[in-house]
Amino acid sequence: MSFLKKLLSYIVNRDDSKSSDSFLKFLKTILGYTPQNIEVFKEAFTHRSAQKKDENGNSINFERLEFLGDALLGASAAVHLYFKAPEQQEGYLTKMRSKIVSRKQLNAISKQLGLLDFLEPLNNHNNLGEDVNGDMLEALVGAIYVDGGIDAVQNFIQLKIIDPYADLERLEHTITSYKSLVLEWSQKTRNTIRFNTFDEESAEDLQVFVSVIRLNEKVISKGRGTSKKKAEENAAKRAYYSLQKKIEKV
Repeated sequence: MSFLKKLLSYIVNRDDSKSSDSFLKFLKTILGYTPQNIEVFKEAFTHRSAQKKDENGNSINFERLEFLGDALLGASAAVHLYFKAPEQQEGYLTKMRSKIVSRKQLNAISKQLGLLDFLEPLNNHNNLGEDVNGDMLEALVGAIYVDGGIDAVQNFIQLKIIDPYADLERLEHTITSYKSLVLEWSQKTRNTIRFNTFDEESAEDLQVFVSVIRLNEKVISKGRGTSKKKAEENAAKRAYYSLQKKIEKV
């Protein structure tokens, strides 16, 4: 190997070592213990767009761990609510569980933990959308289970998610989906709500959707977003505030 190749190899390996050291330090801080299987955590912080593959050609990204973490979060929230609200029935418990593990909630927690700073690839995160934050948190929960088992993951969920964010009194007054509220009201009052969502023509590269809400065929609100779901939620939020007095009477 030439001197130049050796030098380049040394620089790359040194940078990788520094990156690995900072990642391990970060994990120790948020997990509260030293992880044993660092590879599963690297997988949890790898987006599909990195296009990484293993020696057998299988994709390496956080999606499988995200699936696992989603199930674990839902189960932990259900157990917490079962014991925390013994007087409440299934409907209330289901609603509170959905609020504890809502996309908005998970996105906010992930941002506070700073997970996106270590997502691979390390650039163009703005193009991945807001929900990648919550996806990463779910993947992290899945990785903790694979690495440390059920006790480790329950401890993490309790300390990082349940204790600081699962206050039932606060959650009771938190709206996680304006669209669901508006649709529920329309069904109860026998009004017709219709969403018309479509691409908005734009000279920019960013794709934008527009959602128009009609109440009994009359336009009552419009909303924009970088996805159909966001556009509909933004439109529904405006519709909710225009109908708030009627909705609160039901």
